[in-house]
Amino acid sequence: MSTEASRRHLNEAISALTRFARSRKLVALHVERAGFDLNFAALDVLDKAVEHGPMPASRLASQTHMAPNALSRQLRLLEDGGYIDRRLDRADARVTIIEATPRGREASQRLHEANDEMLARQLRDWQPEELDDLAEKILRLVDDLRRAD
Repeated sequence: MSTEASRRHLNEAISALTRFARSRKLVALHVERAGFDLNFAALDVLDKAVEHGPMPASRLASQTHMAPNALSRQLRLLEDGGYIDRRLDRADARVTIIEATPRGREASQRLHEANDEMLARQLRDWQPEELDDLAEKILRLVDDLRRAD
């Protein structure tokens, strides 16, 4: 069982990471390096659409952990920018299928390259084993925090 001080320390670390990940400075760096202007929520939606191919909007909402109305705003932004297409499912016209466009796939690729370049510079003093261990621990943390008790 973790101590109260340990949990407080962890909470402070999560808060610091969250503030950093949502900072305007980081968003500006990504925009500058990737060459397009999308918010992080839209980028996450685009990434899932690229990674998992055409899919129903409901599945995309589940994969991005977004409420349908929040997803709808991001989809509108992505569609207006030419990053995704929406179409009705041929088998069920009540279902909307989301698919990344060639522009969306290119933007996603550029963002991944920009992220990789930035991380390579920022974490150049870390060993690959340390990075792998940290990634696994963060993923475990996220899984545990999402679990409902």
